[in-house]
Amino acid sequence: MKLAVISFTRTGATLCGRLVKGFRDRGEDCNGYIQKRFLNEFQEVPGLCAVEEPLAEWTGRQFETADGLIFIGAAGIAVRAIASHLRDKYQDPAVVVVDERGRFAISLLSGHVSGANALAGTIADLIGAAPVVTTASDVNGREAIDVWAARRGLAIADRELAKQVAAAMLEDQPVGFYSDYPLQGPLPEGCVQGQLCEWNVWLTARTKAGPDDMVSWFASDPAKILRLAPPVLAVGVGCRRGISEPALSEALTKVLDETGLEARSVACLASIDRKAREPGLLELADVWKLPFKTWPAEALEAAAGTFEESEFVRSVTGVGNVCERAALLAAGENGRMLVQKQICGGITLAIAAGNYTVKLPAAQTERG
Repeated sequence: MKLAVISFTRTGATLCGRLVKGFRDRGEDCNGYIQKRFLNEFQEVPGLCAVEEPLAEWTGRQFETADGLIFIGAAGIAVRAIASHLRDKYQDPAVVVVDERGRFAISLLSGHVSGANALAGTIADLIGAAPVVTTASDVNGREAIDVWAARRGLAIADRELAKQVAAAMLEDQPVGFYSDYPLQGPLPEGCVQGQLCEWNVWLTARTKAGPDDMVSWFASDPAKILRLAPPVLAVGVGCRRGISEPALSEALTKVLDETGLEARSVACLASIDRKAREPGLLELADVWKLPFKTWPAEALEAAAGTFEESEFVRSVTGVGNVCERAALLAAGENGRMLVQKQICGGITLAIAAGNYTVKLPAAQTERG
């Protein structure tokens, strides 16, 4: 987690140094910012530097780069500093306010998805403060659906619908739960598996339910089905040299839309090693925030399965099919082909799915 701590007084600078040291000792990427006039007093504390830019500019810069911001001082200062930078809880970093005496650590912004509640708890452990958390699910002793999903690496397909489902759960309304994948560990509190409810959650890599899906049988109103997308899809790509990122993105979006697969479930891109430095593919991976995996022709040739071979492709690359073989290798052991080779003007795409089990993260904590 990348953290930035800022203080405004000498007392606050002392606490800033304690927090920076504490987080760094835990292996976090943490830097502290104090007033320049106090810097000489804290030269021996690694990670402390002077802040000379206006607070609004500092905050804006940290909003773009940090996972969490910690303000040491009055809550009002933090509120005014972050006000113009707020987007939504799925994009904003965690923000915690600590009074300069270190008595309270207040989760101010993005308590769930970005982890401000957990961050306040960690700060409390480091300096002996009392964590202050006001989110309704925590106050009522429940794990919100967005937290449950985030801790399992699941993407939320509809943020507004997630709020409605969370509200229903807080009001003790049962929520139906359906999954295309095995589940280890308990369901979110208030969810019931395979039961018709007014609100429902469906864990899937698809965008629509088919007539044979259990969720179709029980959930009568698709508008009240919250989809949670697991990172399970591997996209194999082949392309001619010089293909642009926009062309690649358009082709990938088209194939996903036409096949009813969820873009949020794409876990990686894959191709042959001769494409490892192809600018368009590197930009595609960057724009979609995906790892890009490549294999030599020999490894692709060894992939098990039935593929649509091209002698021309073999003459150029050394293997008769790049996209399907790369997708299967990226999907891992027992991966299965979902979408065979699709040709989109100089681009070939294929999609495979890997085995997947929804389970608790290894580092679960009571406050997490």
